[in-house]
Amino acid sequence: MTSEPEIKLSLGLLLKDVWQRCRARKKLFWGASVVVWAFLTVGFCVLGGWSNPWFLLWMAAFYYFWYVFTRLALGREPYYSVKNLWSTLIPFTRILFIAFVVATLFILIPFAPYIMDVPVEVKENYSYFQQRYMQDSDAYDLVLNAGLILVLPVVFIRPVMAWFAACLGRSWSMMTAWEKTRGHYFLMCVLALIADAAFWALRYAVLSWSLPCPLVWIVAAPLLVVAVGILLRMYAVLYAAA
Repeated sequence: MTSEPEIKLSLGLLLKDVWQRCRARKKLFWGASVVVWAFLTVGFCVLGGWSNPWFLLWMAAFYYFWYVFTRLALGREPYYSVKNLWSTLIPFTRILFIAFVVATLFILIPFAPYIMDVPVEVKENYSYFQQRYMQDSDAYDLVLNAGLILVLPVVFIRPVMAWFAACLGRSWSMMTAWEKTRGHYFLMCVLALIADAAFWALRYAVLSWSLPCPLVWIVAAPLLVVAVGILLRMYAVLYAAA
């Protein structure tokens, strides 16, 4: 196994390629966008998210949709086969575990001085600093957001390559995914930055214009399909799947 993937990805060529594929496969792109919009509208506008017990069933159906979409996008027949569905739960569980650990660290790090063996004066000064500069602070939120962008390739983008592989019945090894994506950390950070900018732009529009819930998802659904398409194209190139 080589230390770096032989194929090097270019951000411009990757985005251009995905754009051309979306135009060439309009039925798949717009069909998936409509389905995603319907799922998001039902899940968050009708069911209300986690507070509704039916949301778990919604999650299972949405999970199966992305499984089918992955097989469709990468041309793996039969598209609706559940043969490899169960094996995808292994990398998916690992992604959730990694995300949980990182999220916990993000939450606990600001409180680390309180449990460290430091003088009481230091803790009091830190408490004052935290209340004045960290709570409801745009600068602090910016730092956390930057940290999220830096860890997203590790927490999600690289592990999701193993999930794509499992969808196609290939090796779902995280080590393989890590090796295949070696040398592309900066590219993945840029993709995370673009996704983060799109999220904050949409959030700003929602807060500024008080957009109704279904209308929000009309904008978000195709963006989400494009984002997944970019990741799928990255997988196809690095794994030589297409």
